[in-house]
Amino acid sequence: MGELLPITVVGAAAGDIVLNLPRLPRSGEDQEAKEIDRQIGGSGFNVARALVRLKIPVINGIPVGHGYWGERITKEMQALGLKVTLTNSYLDNGWCLAMVEPDGERSFVSVSGCEVDWSAAMLSSIFLPEKGYLYASGYVMVGKTTAILRDWLLMSPPGQTLLLDFGPRLPEIDPAFIDALPAGRTILTLNRDEIAMLCGEGDSVTQASYYSSTRKITIICRLGSQGAWVCLPDSVPDHVPSYKVKVVDTIGAGDAHSSGMLAGLSQGMPLREAVELGNRVAAVVVNRSGAAGAPTIKELEEFVFE
Repeated sequence: MGELLPITVVGAAAGDIVLNLPRLPRSGEDQEAKEIDRQIGGSGFNVARALVRLKIPVINGIPVGHGYWGERITKEMQALGLKVTLTNSYLDNGWCLAMVEPDGERSFVSVSGCEVDWSAAMLSSIFLPEKGYLYASGYVMVGKTTAILRDWLLMSPPGQTLLLDFGPRLPEIDPAFIDALPAGRTILTLNRDEIAMLCGEGDSVTQASYYSSTRKITIICRLGSQGAWVCLPDSVPDHVPSYKVKVVDTIGAGDAHSSGMLAGLSQGMPLREAVELGNRVAAVVVNRSGAAGAPTIKELEEFVFE
């Protein structure tokens, strides 16, 4: 293995309160649930934690606030060896109520915090090398000050490849920002619903491939048990099969996939092999409760798939 390229992670760290319940309550209904865990999650932190466990160098671009959750996040970052670079002295980090149904499907109720409060001074403290990968989550791209963050992403060095996971915030993200994403160095990772929203209704892979060729960007289609598809501009989509595991819940599955893919790219893997590694990491995470189950290298090597 040669020199590893650093991964800059810009995203949220947040508290996760995980509940199991038989079904989501209807409006006005009282539904009994069982609290499973209280974890530190958030898209950015999930990715950073997984990368650290896979021994990949991380540049920390995750805001840490002042309050209960901020204190817990600081301790977790220190335990991982992540330097706290971005701090907010007057807002705490947000938190999320994650409700898991018997089939493993999860629904979130999110409360935003300092992760959507950006400034040029804050971003200037992140040192971006000339070459590497820059991950950013859609959860931190919506809010009154997030135009500052979006401009910073667009002005990143040309040797930085952007990997963007818009997630459920896609409908709220400024279309002008999406239109301005640099051709040739942008990778979007999208699930089935997000493909329909961004690329159009119809067959997910067909729509994503057409959008990729039109915009000259790469799209990774994450289709759950059907695996992933790599859509490169003007190329036939390439299928990467999934791994079969028992699904405990799908909290953090997309984040796990991004982290595995980034770990592969950092090591110089071809994109298809990196996506396959993303599939493996995601399979391990959905086999465990919550988003905190990212595997170490040893655990990934020893995990037995079905």
